[in-house]
Parts: sequence; structure tokens; C-alpha cells
Amino acid sequence: MPSQEQGQSIDTEKEAAKPVVKIWRIWNPLWKIRNRGSGTLFASWTVFGMLLLLSPYQLTNWIASVREVTAWDPKTLFVLADGTYLDHAIPFVDWSILIYYTIFAFYVALPFSAPKNDLGRSELLLTVQFIALSSWFAYIVFLFFPAEIRLRYHPIVEEQMATSWTAPLYGWFYWLDRPYNAWPSLHVSQTFLATIAISRWWKARGLHLRIATMWILWTALTVSTLTTKQHFLWDALSGLGLGMLTWWFGFRLAMRTQKIFGTQNPSAQT
Repeated sequence: MPSQEQGQSIDTEKEAAKPVVKIWRIWNPLWKIRNRGSGTLFASWTVFGMLLLLSPYQLTNWIASVREVTAWDPKTLFVLADGTYLDHAIPFVDWSILIYYTIFAFYVALPFSAPKNDLGRSELLLTVQFIALSSWFAYIVFLFFPAEIRLRYHPIVEEQMATSWTAPLYGWFYWLDRPYNAWPSLHVSQTFLATIAISRWWKARGLHLRIATMWILWTALTVSTLTTKQHFLWDALSGLGLGMLTWWFGFRLAMRTQKIFGTQNPSAQT
């Protein structure tokens, strides 16, 4: 049985390691049904909640397309010795749009990979919150430092698209996503944070092969942002930087303190 001094020491450690980010009150209705349907209902509604939190993306994209203002051209950051741009040297690979679309698979894999216990669910909600927070920061960048993705209109791209079987896939995406909201790339930052969380949960279960596969898929997705000409190289790098900063200064610490404090009802943490 721990002594009074030991108990005070534990309390002091917990006090010093207060949760970095608390679970938001908006999750309270979802938390109440967390055990229904073997947790499947909770995971499904988490996907919906995450997409709702990320929905301002379309608004910022629409505003940028209406303004038609470009603050700067990111491709000018990387110039080759012959004076051409590195972004133009990266080949256009039409079929890589299939990999680009896997971002939606990451959205679904995240909640369904979380442990079906209260600690796993609270970690899942924290992950979604950090994905949302980092994305909201990016939305501010989109509004004040817009960059039009003119790579879409490169002659080589238009020539290949004229005969490519992937043209409808690009056409639908061009309709959904106007050529703005370039940097930082949310394709990179959001999936990076999702992969970090999923790897954490799978590591506890010894699923090392799945973890390796997940990171290979994330790498392929990152490369596809360039080979589909949906992003500049700077977009991918800044997206990775945003994801890493979010992980190191917030997400990592939040996960650590969440485990110390154990499982709590979201309403009790706010």
C-alpha cells in the first residue's frame, strides 16, 4: 500500500502533467453512445464529425476562386541550374490520382483503428481535434496567402489528359476543388497525423507489418500530390512541417497526458 508521501508524489506528477488539450463539449452526444453497436456507431459518427469540422475548406477555396488573387508562386522557390523549375521537372503521372483519392481511406481508417475502449476513444477524439486545429490554421494561410495551382494547366498535363482514362477522375476533382488552397498541403498534414495515431494503436497490438504498409501508403499519397500536379513541392513540404509541428508541440503531449489521466467523460474534462 503506497505511503502518504508516495500518494502526494503521484498527485504532484499528475498535476504537473495536466492534459494539453481537453476533449471538446461537442463530442458529448457522441460519447453517450460510444458502446452501442460494438463501437461501430461511435466510429462512424466520428468520421462524420471530422468531415464537419474540416468543412470550412470548401468555403476558403470558394473565396479564393472568387477573388482570383495569388500572393506568390511557390514553384519559384526551387529553381534548377538551367533556370527551369523543379516542379515542372516532376513528371505528371495520370494514374496517381487513384492514390491521391486514398485520403478518404485515411479518414475512415482512423476511427475504425482506435481501440474500442474509453482510452482509445478519447485518444481518437483528441486526434480529430488536432487534425481540425492544424487544418484551421491552414485555412487562415489559404485566405491571406493564396497561391493558385497553375501546374494543372501545364501543356504536358493538358495533352495527356486529352486521351487519359483518368480524365473523369480529374474532372470531378477539379469541379470539387478549385486550384487554390495550395499550401500547406492538407493531404500531407492530415494523413500524417492520422498515420501517427494509427501506428500508435497498432504498435500496442504488435501489428508492425500493417504499420509499415500504412507509412508506405502515406509516402505514396504525399508523392501523388506532386505527380497529379495538384500541389507544388513547397505545399508538400510545408504540409509535412505543419503535421510534424502539430504532433511535436501538441498531439504528442496530449496523448501522453491522456494516458496518465486515463479515461474520462469528455464533459468532465471541459
